[in-house]
Amino acid sequence: MVKVSREDFTCAAATNASAYRRVTVPVLKIEASPGPAVALMAGVHGDEWEGQAAILQLWHLLPGVLQRGTVYLLPAANAEASLAGTRLSPSDAGNLNRAFLGAPVRGYTESVAAALESRLLPRIQALIDVHSGGASLRYLPSSVITRYGDDPFDARLPALARAFGLPHCVFFRGTETGSLPAAASRQGVLRLSAEIGGGRETTRDLVERCRDGLLGCLAELGLLTSAPPAAARPSLYDLDAPAATLRTRESGVFIPGVALGQTVTAGQTIGQLIEPARPDTPLRNLASPQAGTIVCLRAIARSDDGDCLLQVAPALSLDSLASLY
Repeated sequence: MVKVSREDFTCAAATNASAYRRVTVPVLKIEASPGPAVALMAGVHGDEWEGQAAILQLWHLLPGVLQRGTVYLLPAANAEASLAGTRLSPSDAGNLNRAFLGAPVRGYTESVAAALESRLLPRIQALIDVHSGGASLRYLPSSVITRYGDDPFDARLPALARAFGLPHCVFFRGTETGSLPAAASRQGVLRLSAEIGGGRETTRDLVERCRDGLLGCLAELGLLTSAPPAAARPSLYDLDAPAATLRTRESGVFIPGVALGQTVTAGQTIGQLIEPARPDTPLRNLASPQAGTIVCLRAIARSDDGDCLLQVAPALSLDSLASLY
């Protein structure tokens, strides 16, 4: 028999206008028969909506279909940022994905991170953490594998990426000790992520693809007896390579000339930077740093020095993942 309970927690989030303000982070615990414990999380950044909407659907759906194990659902891990529709926490401008720094905590965002690392991560064996491009970026719907530090290759990751059912999988190397991948690594938790959509918007199709991907992962982990059919083996893109990311070196308005999913060659013109308020400024053509598929594209036209405009990488076989370690 399935047991459902709330595991919400609250964190202080003082502002100049509210000295004793607290914010509640909603958590639903669903327990079936003995088996693995898994957390499905979204809203680490509050303006990333696809995962938040998908996990909210599972909040109502999963108690009726879970067959085995325990699932923790966190549709809005950074509840304050979700309510504000912002990437960072409004009360302290904290980035939750860089706040897993241990005690003592210095504000709301680090308090949430400390609670997640002390209360949630020790209870689970696997974490599926959904992101998107947020307000500033759009991503091809992709599963994400992040290697933190010297973590060894985990042979379960390709199967999880396939179970998510998306046609693309991106790879990063993580080095920040305050990141969620670092916290999961410290706790020995298997972790898969995703980047789905962005641009401060979403669609029903993206939400449903995310929801079905999460169900596919639960099935792969043995918690469901069936799942939506998975897509073909995803292509793998190494976005950690220095040539994978094009950043501006000056301010201007970005006019992209390529689209997500488009294949480009090295040096191909992918857009322009213009400055309408200074019409004598020459147009600046921008070139692709390497050949490959456009995996990520900036969604905000006005851009400043250092902003990411796009990410591009050649498609690799998912079987080559071990070689990236």
